[in-house]
Parts: sequence; C-alpha cells; structure tokens
Amino acid sequence: MAVRKSKPVLKALFAGGLGLATACPVQAQTEGPAITLELNKAEDTGENCRLSFVMTNGTGKSIEAAAYELVLFTPEGVISQMSVFDFGALPQGKTVVRQFELPSLGCAQAGNLLINGPTGCGPDQAPAHCTAPLTLSSRTGLTLSQ
Repeated sequence: MAVRKSKPVLKALFAGGLGLATACPVQAQTEGPAITLELNKAEDTGENCRLSFVMTNGTGKSIEAAAYELVLFTPEGVISQMSVFDFGALPQGKTVVRQFELPSLGCAQAGNLLINGPTGCGPDQAPAHCTAPLTLSSRTGLTLSQ
C-alpha cells in the first residue's frame, strides 16, 4: 500500500490487532503549558482522506520535532490504520497547520481518531511534546481523542 507524503513526512506504520475499543473524546481545556491540537478539516482527495490539523505550542519552549502515533477507527469502532504523524518543528507560541493523507481510505470510512501517544521520547531525553498535555478539539465529524 503506497503512502502519499505531505510536509512533514507521514510515516505509515499500518498495523492492527491491538485489542483497543473505542476511545472517549477529549475536549477538556488544560491549565498551564499545553499543546493545542485541532482536527480542522477532513476531505476526500481521490481515494485518500486528507486530515488538516491546526496546532499551537503553548509549552513555553520551542519544540524541534513532535510526532504522535495516531490510530484510526472505523465508524463501527474497528481499528483501520495506525500511523505516526510527524508534525515537525513547533515554535513556541506559534500556530502551525499540518496535513496528512490516509491512503486508500475515504473520509466517510473514518470514525474516531485516537492519539495513542507521543513518539521519539526516551528516558534520557524527553522533548517537550512528550510531557506536555494535549488540548484536543475537532471541527469535523471525526472524534479526536486520547
């Protein structure tokens, strides 16, 4: 299965069989330093579904690279795809827009989008995105949760 790449690069790790059920949506506001992540748009592009995110780094520190593992569920709650979305650099206090395409999947076949967690985090070095809380929202029919 081919992966269409857009800036920043989407590393597809398509997998399944994780015994995850549907997740509860998270839209609560957090107090203090946080990264806000909004799923702003989901649109079909041929056979693919393009997801557009708006992200703001409110951690107080610039982040050189931020990546999160996301799991896409069908509307019936079945795992469809797992991918690492590489959001790239997140300058402190700036808002950025990032787009990713899910290959061979129409947006109507997507249900819940679960943020499984940050990637690139280690015990010796934890970038700010590894520990900063996420404030999530969605302007689409897809639920964004963690």
